[in-house]
Amino acid sequence: MARAFIIRPFGTKQDSSGKEVSFERVHRELIKPALEANDLAGDTTGEIVEAGNIREDIFQLILEADLVVCDITVHNANVFYELGIRHALRKKRTVLIKGDPTNDRTPFDLLTDRYLAYDIGEPAKSKDALAKAIKASIAAERATDSPIFQMIPALAEADPERLQIVPADFQEEVRRAVKVRAKGWLRLLADEVQGQRFERSGLKLTGKAQWDAKDYDGARESWERMRTMYPDDVAANLALASIYERQARDESRSRDERADLLVRSNQAIERVLADRSVTRRDTAEALALKGRNQKTHWRVGFQTAGSLGERRLAALGHSLIESYESYRDAFSQDLNHFYPGLGALQMGSILLDLSVEDGWKDVFRDDRAAENYRTELAEMVPYVRDAVRLSVRAALEKLEKSDPDYRWAKISEADVLFLVDESEKRVLRAYEDVFADSSPFDWDATRGQLMLYADVGLKPDRARAVIQVVEKSLTQSEPRRPTHVVVFAGHQIDEPLRAESRFPADKEAQARTLITAAMKQIFDDKQEFVGLGSASPGADILWHEACNDLGLKTMVCLPMPPKDHARAVFKGYDTWRSRFLDLVGDKKRQVLTLSDREGLPKWLEGRGIDPWVRGNEWVMKMALTWGADKITLLAFWDGREQGVGKGGTAQVVQLARDAGNVRIVSIDSRQLLA
Repeated sequence: MARAFIIRPFGTKQDSSGKEVSFERVHRELIKPALEANDLAGDTTGEIVEAGNIREDIFQLILEADLVVCDITVHNANVFYELGIRHALRKKRTVLIKGDPTNDRTPFDLLTDRYLAYDIGEPAKSKDALAKAIKASIAAERATDSPIFQMIPALAEADPERLQIVPADFQEEVRRAVKVRAKGWLRLLADEVQGQRFERSGLKLTGKAQWDAKDYDGARESWERMRTMYPDDVAANLALASIYERQARDESRSRDERADLLVRSNQAIERVLADRSVTRRDTAEALALKGRNQKTHWRVGFQTAGSLGERRLAALGHSLIESYESYRDAFSQDLNHFYPGLGALQMGSILLDLSVEDGWKDVFRDDRAAENYRTELAEMVPYVRDAVRLSVRAALEKLEKSDPDYRWAKISEADVLFLVDESEKRVLRAYEDVFADSSPFDWDATRGQLMLYADVGLKPDRARAVIQVVEKSLTQSEPRRPTHVVVFAGHQIDEPLRAESRFPADKEAQARTLITAAMKQIFDDKQEFVGLGSASPGADILWHEACNDLGLKTMVCLPMPPKDHARAVFKGYDTWRSRFLDLVGDKKRQVLTLSDREGLPKWLEGRGIDPWVRGNEWVMKMALTWGADKITLLAFWDGREQGVGKGGTAQVVQLARDAGNVRIVSIDSRQLLA
């Protein structure tokens, strides 16, 4: 969600003739509805709630805002001062409004600026016109609406991201989600960062984390939201280029959908290449992605061919040459960026190997052009090879072993050896070493490249030998069983003096029997079990204990740290508190905590969010993004659609219904009252 900032007088002010204007009414009836119509968050300086230098906060809000609405109805020094700051920092998206009638004339320096007039007595009449003006300002392609940038076009616009501070506790929450590979947690954070002052930087952080967690659908949603607000954002376009290409390789999608995704990827790349202000590094990245897309398109064209000879002939084409040249051009932009260099070496080596085929000359306009290209290729590939080896070696010396990029540099080192080293044993050992403690996900890309070599007949025996050796070590684990995620939600034990009984304390044994029986019905040992549930006194703890008796390990999901959770919900339940501490103290049990402190994390304060509601949404999002074959909500409740308080079982049931793909199994808690 894009953000606005409103520059206006506060309260009721008089013009030079003494006429009063209620700017709170103008805000309420005109400005706020117009912003809401354009799905814009933001406010005046009234949103600054922390102690500190308010002037610094104002400057940052003015700089950060995607759009500013400024009311110049009366001569107000603060308004003109803040408007001047905006015009000096940002080129576009400043909308001026002016009430009428008023005795205060527009200052000389703003006489040439367009503004929207509104009726001081009935400001609501102009809300549609202001909404339309705001929409036009957001979509406008003109270079600037600032008189300063109009007069000094060479002046550089300030970059809001350089001053945008992502709160430390938000960054920490992202890291905690990444550590446990919780895709749903990251999706929750991507939703909650909307409307925050640091939304742009926060979305980038979550989008990158979602990519690392291999939640490509979630990452796509985050980066597309980002590009909706900032169409020319380089990071968003590069990220989406990668995401679209990755999804285009998904064979479960239709052919038309995959083709469309590849087109989208290419469009994102071209947006970056068309931006003359991008760095050489970004240009290199965009060209490398362009080479990869051309490679993907090229592979589709020959992989269905039958014999090796037919595949080699079908592989000869302009897409192969274009892919090689894009990778080569990318590497020439930044020799420290070894990835496009490796791509150029791989595609160039394939080209050289195919250049002996009879169909080689048919790709070019004449025989001389074909021979010249082969000669140039034979000279260039060794240069690229040596440069890539140096680039990879430099990266390995610079990177820490704990850095994920170090691992990819080691894989790239093995990929170079595959093409250039004569020793079969050395090549096999290099791949064995780098994939010794690897997951199948890390192996997918490398395996795909090796299969490509085998398909086109470039060192096919070596490629198959590497695949056999690596996969022998990867397939020693047990065959995958279908995963069944079970989310539990249930009523708490009745508080003393509760007006209407729901879960009497003396019915604990009966409740446990009902929960155990339900678990036996919905689960079997042919499934990989994942259990997610909170741990409040009553049904939650009974479920964890029942699963433990059945030999099923559950995960405790708390909206806040265990000690804070215990303090908030176990006030008079000393025995239940002890059972809770036994649960979370079990070293074999995973305990996840959403907030790093009691209630909401600091970065979410003031948003009107209930921590218990947030906790339920978090658990359900994790279940939905687990990649499970089956998801079940087991609800121990009385069936009342409206719970006693927020964040109860009724809310979890509604979340499951809204998801659409969650089976809901209910245990009627009213049996305890029979």
